Amino acid sequence: MCRQVFDALTYALAELEDPLLDELVLVAVTPAPNASRVQVTLAPSRAGVDPDAALARLAEIAPDLRMEVAAEITRRRVPELVFRITPFAEPTNQQMP
Repeated sequence: MCRQVFDALTYALAELEDPLLDELVLVAVTPAPNASRVQVTLAPSRAGVDPDAALARLAEIAPDLRMEVAAEITRRRVPELVFRITPFAEPTNQQMP
C-alpha cells in the first residue's frame, strides 16, 4: 500500500505548479504506525529551501493530495498523510580508486 501511495503522490506533486514544492523530492512513504496513517518523507533538492514553509504548504494541500491518493489506491480507507522533510544533504564527490 505504501508503494501505491508513493506512486500517487509522485504524480500529484509533479502536477502542482508550486515553486516551493517543486524544490522537494519524494523520498519514502512508510507506515506511521500502521497503514491507517503514513509518513511521507521529502527532501530538499537544494540548499536554502525553507522546510517550515514547505511543511505549511503541504499542510494546506494535504486534503487535495489525500483525494489524489484515494483515486489511485485500492483500499477501502485512505490513510492519513503525515509529512516530514529531511535536512538537505550536500552530495559527496567520492571517487572510487
